[in-house]
Amino acid sequence: MSTTHPPFVAHDPKHIEPQRDEPRRAAVHTVPDLRFEYGFLKSIRPHFSLQRPDFKGKGKEKETDTDVATGPVDRLDIQWLNVVWITTRDQVLSPLAQGALWALASYFLTPVVGQVRSFVPSPPEGGVVKWLRGWVHSLVTPQTTTTKLYGRP
Repeated sequence: MSTTHPPFVAHDPKHIEPQRDEPRRAAVHTVPDLRFEYGFLKSIRPHFSLQRPDFKGKGKEKETDTDVATGPVDRLDIQWLNVVWITTRDQVLSPLAQGALWALASYFLTPVVGQVRSFVPSPPEGGVVKWLRGWVHSLVTPQTTTTKLYGRP
């Protein structure tokens, strides 16, 4: 008789299909960030470039105020024409176009909606309230009484 045992028991169903034992987590989809600021910053980012000089110091030297002022500095290049265009497009032209389209659609669709409403029969005024009163009345009062709380004599 050997003292070594197999790593699993073949007749145990969890060893035949081990993935069935663990419940699968549903894939969680990320919600896109639709805030204006992040989209705007992402659209102007290609028009900025930061250039850092290669500073190859030979050793540590004592820094003074004049050394800091004359030392290597980072240089930020901005393509202003492109940034101004993107800003104007996103802040002025896009809202203006959306507002104009919304105004035109509401101006031209209002008569169409009125025509469609004329073909659809509307319920009589107060019909829902009348039904609701009758329903509450049937819940509150016993079924044996036949007196009406609301209505004309």
